[in-house]
Amino acid sequence: MIRPALALFCLVTIGSALGCSAATTSASSSATKSDAEVVSVAEIRSQDFRNAYEVVQRLRPTWLTKNTAPTRLGMTVGGGGGVQTDSGSGLLVYLDNTRLGGVNALRDITVAGIGSIEYMDAAKATATLPGIGSSAVSGAIVVHSRTGG
Repeated sequence: MIRPALALFCLVTIGSALGCSAATTSASSSATKSDAEVVSVAEIRSQDFRNAYEVVQRLRPTWLTKNTAPTRLGMTVGGGGGVQTDSGSGLLVYLDNTRLGGVNALRDITVAGIGSIEYMDAAKATATLPGIGSSAVSGAIVVHSRTGG
């Protein structure tokens, strides 16, 4: 009678241990998995970059091509309408809460002071960032400094 109970106990213990191991592995792999909308300081430090443009170009290249048609208050602006910045995409660049201009402004930001870089779609950028108002934008790349916002 004792042996079947011991066997059952062993099976439950081993099953629990395997379940915990799988949960731990899953949690740790999701913690190291990159966020599609944010580049962390750890990711930036993992490679040798000269400026913020190189960071985005190598780690999140889709940010530079996302939603290339600018929107104005949720409506797509076709052809040559709206604000066209640098590459003509309507993508804005901010350093903390200061608007720097278009995508090429990323080339002027050295990596030394970057805390993180975040992509915002047009709706979030318009609602969150100062100075957009009803301008046509396709989104924004916000560089957060280590000491800033």
